[in-house]
Amino acid sequence: SRRKVCQFCVDSIDTVDFKDIEMIKRFLSDRFMIEARRKSGVCSKHQRSLAKAVKRARQLSLIPFTSSHKGSFSFNYRNRN
Repeated sequence: SRRKVCQFCVDSIDTVDFKDIEMIKRFLSDRFMIEARRKSGVCSKHQRSLAKAVKRARQLSLIPFTSSHKGSFSFNYRNRN
């Protein structure tokens, strides 16, 4: 089988931005865990950068820590007025 190519290297992205939630979501499982390198195809340099970006986004509540946090994504956010 063919080896997966790092999507960040193909797009020439140096570091993963924690504010780009749409891109980060592609590398998270349905339980919001970071996918393994062998499954996602990301190189080791970008896997470390991705892990930091996911952890920063979790701290800022941009993505949930677990799947039990319903409505935690910013596009599901409703104003409480």
